[in-house]
Amino acid sequence: MRALAIINAKVDDNLVKEFRHVIYERHGLKKGDFKNALEEAIVDYIRKYSPHGEKTAPGEKENIAAL
Repeated sequence: MRALAIINAKVDDNLVKEFRHVIYERHGLKKGDFKNALEEAIVDYIRKYSPHGEKTAPGEKENIAAL
């Protein structure tokens, strides 16, 4: 089993509301959708800004941990 991290952060309320709205429009905001969308956003950020991010193919967020 992979280790999981707990992230506590203060984020602007309007930003979170908009994020939830986008998740709702895309997935319906079922249980786990917020976590999955947040993980996807983190992977996208890593791909965009990390010199190693381009090594990860779409849908392979597990490989990000190996960077």
